[in-house]
Amino acid sequence: MPSFIWVTGPKDDLWLVRTVGVLITVIGLLLLAAGIKRRVTPEIKWLGIGGAAGLGFIDVYYSLNDVIRNVYLLDAVGELVLILL
Repeated sequence: MPSFIWVTGPKDDLWLVRTVGVLITVIGLLLLAAGIKRRVTPEIKWLGIGGAAGLGFIDVYYSLNDVIRNVYLLDAVGELVLILL
C-alpha cells in the first residue's frame, strides 16, 4: 500500500482501494483461467472488454478532471492495449 500511495497520491478510503483490488484480481484470474482452458465464451470476452473499457474511462475522465493523478493515464493506455488484444 505505501508504494501505491506514493505513486497515486494519498487516499482517504483504503478499504475502497483494497475492495477494488480484490475485484480486479478475481476478474483477472477468471479471465486468465478461461484463456488457459480455451473456454472463452462471448460473455467472458465481453467481461474482459467491458471491464478494461470501464476502468480506462474512469482513469481518463478523472485524470483529466484533476480528481486523480495523471499517472492513471498510463493505466488507461494499458487498458486500451488489453482491449485491442
